[in-house]
Amino acid sequence: MGFFSALFGGRRKGASREPLAAIRGMIDSGLIRIAAQPRNNALDLKDRKIKRLYVFLIDHDYPGGSAAMHNAVFAKFRLPYRSCFMIGDPAKVADIMTGLRGCAIYSGGGAGSGFKDKIAASLDGLAPSAAAIGSVNVIARDAGGFVGHNTDGVGFVAGLLNEYPNCVAGKKVVILGAGGTALPIAYELAKQRPGEIVIVNRTVAKGQVIADLVSPMTGARAVGEDALGEELATAGLVVNTSNKGAQPNEKFSAFAAMTGDVEADLAQSKANLARLPKRAIVADILLEDMPLTLKLARQAGHRTHSGRHMNLFQAAPAFKILTGLDKPDRALLKIMRKAVR
Repeated sequence: MGFFSALFGGRRKGASREPLAAIRGMIDSGLIRIAAQPRNNALDLKDRKIKRLYVFLIDHDYPGGSAAMHNAVFAKFRLPYRSCFMIGDPAKVADIMTGLRGCAIYSGGGAGSGFKDKIAASLDGLAPSAAAIGSVNVIARDAGGFVGHNTDGVGFVAGLLNEYPNCVAGKKVVILGAGGTALPIAYELAKQRPGEIVIVNRTVAKGQVIADLVSPMTGARAVGEDALGEELATAGLVVNTSNKGAQPNEKFSAFAAMTGDVEADLAQSKANLARLPKRAIVADILLEDMPLTLKLARQAGHRTHSGRHMNLFQAAPAFKILTGLDKPDRALLKIMRKAVR
């Protein structure tokens, strides 16, 4: 096999004629649709030059950066690959994965909002990073099929410590939400020797699953949202992993339970936030320019940390897992950072 055949994985049966026929069929049936908000996310369904397609599954449209970062690298090195965010219903994840497997050039991709903690059963295996925490954000194709990995936690901690060195050790960390991204973030933060980790979630039992996972590494517990203000009063780092502040919940912050009453919830958010020590850092995983959680924290005089840092710092290791392209992280990050500015 020649150099280019090895690099591009060879020509798969049917790929040269109708490489995206299966994807078109899934779109026509309504099973998935191409997301509108992510930058550089367009996919030409008639493009026969694409040799690999990486699909990032999400449950709602939001400005994710992975596709733009990947496509910028592909363009830089003249690789006939394409990444694309696609929206689907996580309850239909098995059908979606079956459809994607029917695409000759589908080569993996990622699991975003709504899919991270639901896609594992539809894969052929899990890497240790994903198996340990039960959450997947990267799906790579190898000789044995599709394998789930997780770089969310590693990316979040790398981005956080890059902006605020030594901000975790010895501190009380309050994590808001207990969804698929909370798992890897709590796991990686626990390795940084925090004073303790507290998971605040509407369903305490779901938060306790995460607390039990990280408790061998650090003190950890879960509480309900009614205790949020009390827990903030002694926190050194607050991390929002919920979708409060993201579309369609952009009028709500993670500093209070979301009842649907915008004014009442905002008042409660401000009351809870007022108890947070001024030296505490507030981080968010959302990619919106200034979600309400960070906006309120900044107005109150707190240092903040955007989810765009995690998105960038998890991208290089995820990209290498997906593509096998052996380039220094610094070189990849330079291209990727420019793509999402």
